[in-house]
Amino acid sequence: MKNIFIKVKEFCMNYKKRIIKIISISIVAVIIVGGSIAGVVYSKAKGNLKYTQDQLQQIALGKVSGEVINVEKELNFEEAVYEYEFNIKDKENMLQRVKVDSKNGVILRLDNEKSNGENRNGHDKEEGNRGEE
Repeated sequence: MKNIFIKVKEFCMNYKKRIIKIISISIVAVIIVGGSIAGVVYSKAKGNLKYTQDQLQQIALGKVSGEVINVEKELNFEEAVYEYEFNIKDKENMLQRVKVDSKNGVILRLDNEKSNGENRNGHDKEEGNRGEE
């Protein structure tokens, strides 16, 4: 066993510059490929943007009336679309979270703080997950 470690150490010493060069090239290649993929997804998501934030906010407020407290915009890499999550304080002073798809204008999820995993209709809160299951 000791003999193997000695051989590996000698190999690393003899080919140190080559090893560093190969690792450096690999890291640069991964960064370039990853950046390219992220750029493609980002540009496709911008192309899929069919509704403005104001239009999506009106859709969310149509489902849950109240005051919009916060808006979060996130990129869904799998679908290449932006999703907006609106935190809305309703008339009962409860926080409602409504997630809306910017491509189709559909409500993906409706959560409220008092229901612990179910929305107001008694359905599972992941009900609007595009029917993939």
